[in-house]
Parts: sequence; structure tokens; C-alpha cells
Amino acid sequence: MGKTRPLSGRGSEIKYEHDEHCYIVKWGKTKFIVPYTLIDDILKNFFTDKDKWYPLGASETNPMPKGLGAYIKSKRINLNPRHASAIALIMYEERLIEARGIRPILLKKITK
Repeated sequence: MGKTRPLSGRGSEIKYEHDEHCYIVKWGKTKFIVPYTLIDDILKNFFTDKDKWYPLGASETNPMPKGLGAYIKSKRINLNPRHASAIALIMYEERLIEARGIRPILLKKITK
């Protein structure tokens, strides 16, 4: 099980594990599932330019336009922009993306 703090370095610890179809995430008192299909969708349809840094933008009430939080909100699934913090952390820990900065936190897909 992975276990660490959000990319900002602040906030409740995020723990996650994975099974055949998804990541099971526990963030503070919240527990939720992130399907692998969502991760694949983000890699393919959010990170469209391999050389571009994209904002995390995980504010629940005012997600940054063009940020991962707004993208997750647009998917109309049972996750909100705030969940982008945990999803980005998992993608970072699994070496799918790079991250830099604090305000804003910027993300970039790792190309192999």
C-alpha cells in the first residue's frame, strides 16, 4: 500500500492500494475508488501535449480552468475536483506523471 501526503506536502495522509480494476484510496476519513479506466482516460485525453505542464487545480469550489480538477468534474462521475489531489499523487507515485511547484502545482505526463 502506498502512503504519503498530497503533492503540496500538506493535508491528511493518502493511502492507496490496487486490485484488478482500480485503486482503493483512503484519504483522511474519506474512502473512494479510482478505476484504472479513469487513469487511462486522463493520460490519453487530459495530458494531450507531451511537452506541456498542466495545472492540478483541485479546488472543490473553484477548480482552475484547464486543470485536472476541472477535467475530473467534467467527467460527471462520483468524484469532485478535490479528488484530483489524490489522483495526481497516485499517478506521481506510480511514475505516470511528473509534478513541480506548489502554487500552482503543475503536472506533466511522463513519456516513455
